[in-house]
Amino acid sequence: MINLLDSIQYIMDEKKPHSEIGFIGLGIMGKPMAKNLIDSGFKVYFFARKQKIIKEMVSYGGKYLNKIKDISEKCKVIFLNLPNSKDVKNVVLSKNGLWHSLQKNTIIIDMSTISPETTKEVSKKLKTKNVFLIDAPVSGGEIGAINGDLSIMVGGNKKIYNKIKSLLSILGENITYIGPTGSGQITKSCNQILVAGTMVAVSEIFLLAKKSKCNLNLIQKALLGGFANSKILEIHGKRMIKKNYKPGFKAGLHLKDLNIALNLSRSLNIDLKSAKYSKKLMLNAVNSGEQNKDSSIINKIIQKNNK
Repeated sequence: MINLLDSIQYIMDEKKPHSEIGFIGLGIMGKPMAKNLIDSGFKVYFFARKQKIIKEMVSYGGKYLNKIKDISEKCKVIFLNLPNSKDVKNVVLSKNGLWHSLQKNTIIIDMSTISPETTKEVSKKLKTKNVFLIDAPVSGGEIGAINGDLSIMVGGNKKIYNKIKSLLSILGENITYIGPTGSGQITKSCNQILVAGTMVAVSEIFLLAKKSKCNLNLIQKALLGGFANSKILEIHGKRMIKKNYKPGFKAGLHLKDLNIALNLSRSLNIDLKSAKYSKKLMLNAVNSGEQNKDSSIINKIIQKNNK
């Protein structure tokens, strides 16, 4: 813990400890991330609207601030984990957000999954205040957030990344610097296409096995021992077999991410047919009222389409 605190002692221009961290966005992923930072010895100042979350975080050791602008007045390192691009823009740039109280050389670490274009736009605006934005979306779901072993994909100024890498190491194990601002978000789009496509494949092989009257647990066990092994087959496959779609990552958010990925592909004049099919299934799930279930709920849609 001492080493981690020392590593950000000179994180910015003032030679004094910066052990105070802001956190906005305490959902399924953000809440365990904030708790891991508290467990590592940091004072975490947070903003939230839901009384249940406020009470839980305060009892855990978090410091509640009732206005977003109070976070930027208090902290020079601020984490975000928000649902979409609009939320990030509002929290960072609006008159009731961080904007007017931002201190020079603040670092905002955005762990949301948003549009690369929005990331670049917000970063450009922040530079006028000598504030740095690091885009650091994650993969690993609620389990990874709780265990602190998320995969983190980083874009932004590399010198700034090196200053906050020790903080990211509290939250994840596989931390990869990709490149300039927006690169982390582009990587997350790739991730979400691959995850969705793999869930489709796992759903289809389970359907094939079930129709053939094979034991799904044994099918999964056999495939986990070969080249077909994947986290999706292991974790989401278990969800599908048990029909337990308690959200680790909500279908509605995965649909949002696939829309971001497909918008990116269109801007590059690329036709991603598999991604479009995954989006169609996810949209079907959302339109069926399953938006708050785990995104592996598309297994249920595939089964329904094949009755």
